[in-house]
Amino acid sequence: MATLHVRNVPDELYERLRTAAEEDGRSIGAEATALLRAALFDREERQRSLQGMVGGKTFFRRHFARSAKLLVARGQEIAAEQGSAEVLPPHVLLAMLEDDALRPTLERGGVTDETVRAALPPPARRLESAPALSTDARQMLERALLASLDASLD
Repeated sequence: MATLHVRNVPDELYERLRTAAEEDGRSIGAEATALLRAALFDREERQRSLQGMVGGKTFFRRHFARSAKLLVARGQEIAAEQGSAEVLPPHVLLAMLEDDALRPTLERGGVTDETVRAALPPPARRLESAPALSTDARQMLERALLASLDASLD
């Protein structure tokens, strides 16, 4: 049987573990093992359930795709307003900053209207047609999709 050594456990967490072990009539090591087993079982069940009920990653791709399409469409409007021939990552970020759910997270990461606008080329004459999505913007969205898939199955 493998041995697991855990260091630097916060006092509050250790005390809760000690109390649980005492209540369950186990040693602290046996209690930790039982809790790990239960937590891993729950995690695996959630993953199986998620994949069975909503198609797992397919569900998240579809959900992400709908949201991304709206962001890209708004990014196209912003790019057209500024006369850009392509939708660049800053155009998509500006669209994301307009979203009440995304804005706080972006701002915590230092992404603000001011910082994004500073990264844009100077405005030109407004375009009448929707600009194409640039390779950089497409790659940014693809990385975001992969990150959201990883987070959704944790």
